[in-house]
Amino acid sequence: MKGLTTSAELLPHCIPAAHVISGCNCGGGRRCREVIEEMSKRKWGCSSPADWLRLSEPMAWRRTYAGRLDQIPVARQFAVALFAGTGYEDEVAFIVTELTSNAVRHTRSGEHGGWFGLELTLADLAYLAVTDQGGRGFPTVVVEQPGGERCEHGRGLLTVSELAVAVGTHGNRDVGHTVWADLDLKARPEARPDLAIVLGM
Repeated sequence: MKGLTTSAELLPHCIPAAHVISGCNCGGGRRCREVIEEMSKRKWGCSSPADWLRLSEPMAWRRTYAGRLDQIPVARQFAVALFAGTGYEDEVAFIVTELTSNAVRHTRSGEHGGWFGLELTLADLAYLAVTDQGGRGFPTVVVEQPGGERCEHGRGLLTVSELAVAVGTHGNRDVGHTVWADLDLKARPEARPDLAIVLGM
């Protein structure tokens, strides 16, 4: 169709969806020229799927799930699919499984009619968070003491803290908690925690 400008005509390389011009009928007007000029100033080649995923602004998603055990793998699969190609799929799977399991097993989210929320931000410093409905104490990272008795409760959050660059909690037992973890997707290989070692495999 006359007047249409497609992404292939603009630049046949990897470009963020936000910059694709479709259905433009300005006949090569100022806005089209501005976008093309902007694109020409940047390097749009993509060396890997992870590079392509992080070309544009950080992407964020929120979803809610019924507070049931069978929804934990559903949330995990959703998160892993969004982080596919980053090389951190296993870490994301573990963190989301741990945070959602805690919400269902240890808060009012697991009661009849309960729910939990999953929030994900895909960026160089990724953000993974689960919001619960509160009650039954406060999420705590249990630090194991050398020679001390092994404590299973709270050890999952300790493992999350070893995989992430930061872990935190806000909220309270009355209004609900949000437990979050920051994951460095650009960490140097030598600085990246080994998942197998962290899990004791």
